[in-house]
Amino acid sequence: MNELTIFAIGDVHLGMCPGSLPDGLEQEGIDPHSLTPEAALMAAVDRAVAMRVDVVVFTGDVVESTNARFEALRPLEKAVRQLLAAEIPVIAVAGNHDVEALPRLARMIDGFELIGEGGRWESRVIENSSGIGVELLGWSFPERQVRASPIDQFLRSPEAIAQDSAAEGRGFPRIGLLHADLDASGGHYAPITSRELRESGLDAWLLGHIHRPSLPEGRASTDRPTHGYLGSLVGLDPSELGPRGPWLIRVRADGEIVTEHLPIAPLRWERFDVQVDDEDDSEDLGDRLLAEMVRVGRSVESSGSAPKVLGLRPILKGATRHYDALRSGVREGRWNGLMRSSGQTLVFIDKVGDQLELAHDLDELALGDDPAALMAAQLCTLRGPSEARDALLREARSALGTLARDPRWLPLDQARDAQDPLADDGRLAELLIRSGTETLNALLEQRVGGDVAEVSGS
Repeated sequence: MNELTIFAIGDVHLGMCPGSLPDGLEQEGIDPHSLTPEAALMAAVDRAVAMRVDVVVFTGDVVESTNARFEALRPLEKAVRQLLAAEIPVIAVAGNHDVEALPRLARMIDGFELIGEGGRWESRVIENSSGIGVELLGWSFPERQVRASPIDQFLRSPEAIAQDSAAEGRGFPRIGLLHADLDASGGHYAPITSRELRESGLDAWLLGHIHRPSLPEGRASTDRPTHGYLGSLVGLDPSELGPRGPWLIRVRADGEIVTEHLPIAPLRWERFDVQVDDEDDSEDLGDRLLAEMVRVGRSVESSGSAPKVLGLRPILKGATRHYDALRSGVREGRWNGLMRSSGQTLVFIDKVGDQLELAHDLDELALGDDPAALMAAQLCTLRGPSEARDALLREARSALGTLARDPRWLPLDQARDAQDPLADDGRLAELLIRSGTETLNALLEQRVGGDVAEVSGS
């Protein structure tokens, strides 16, 4: 064997169940439990054993919470036993969610090795029968919130690392295992910077915390350490789009590192645009959506992923003469829960979104001076970058900022992968366009109603 293989698993969150699954899965022959993080973990372990990897590593948030450790104990213990039976060691670091749970579980489960406990850097050497080795360096959360960079600590006090004596003088590649918030200045969850990763001198960094995978695939760059997030093991909700699964890290005899994503999660989420023609009514749209479900399912399968279940969130786009009817269907959830089969995958629509436009010429409407014309002019301004658009966005932030800071919304800041729509120009403009289009439609209806009343009165 001319390489050492690391099977890397990101955020698992044992104890959670995926959200937004439709009713009726069991009638379709799908056990909802087969879509959980526990099921995804067992599928990953089966793959690791089949591939005869040299080590399995976890980058934190293996468990959802301290209380969830009771539910997590059995599947995690089963996974570790299966790996150890195949002579595959298991190494992990703790994240912010399992800062208490994982150390407790590590003490209960023989062979489950937690490194970096208490916020102290620690290393372990893995060497296979061919003499190819790697030094794994890890740091675990000492408490739920950490505002200082653990890599800064690593750079300032390298002598404080509890180094595996087997690493001395061997010159093995060094790979960091860390649960942290990359390039998030002032964050609460071990904020680190790309510059610190470059200055660390390590050959690669495998990160946990952010659920969107970002580790580059292929050969690692020679001028900087390859680094990125492993992502969640399975999509926990419809916001976690795209392929999910573990990563295979190959360390070649010459020290070269090659990464490969294995998209084997049983559940996957996708979002896609549906272009609506101006004459499409509700029935036409229903047919379009059914056809699109199969198309997207086939596309996912052709990419090398064949999940048991594929959840979709289509976004309606385009100008339509049936604006009210289509938006009413979206609000009522008329197409939510539609199901079709594509190969071995059950495809369903979770929720339909819309970015529909009115079948009117906004530039022409904006020539007037009534409320509808003024609203049309605002929508024209929001369509593309300009100083006027920037001014409008600043005005919107000022008007909405006080409301957004209301204490009732504070819990949303703690939500998983929370995003502030006021912080992103594109997102804010999109929300304003959606709201403004609905308002313009109502104003145009009032205009027509007023014209009819005027004619009747005369």
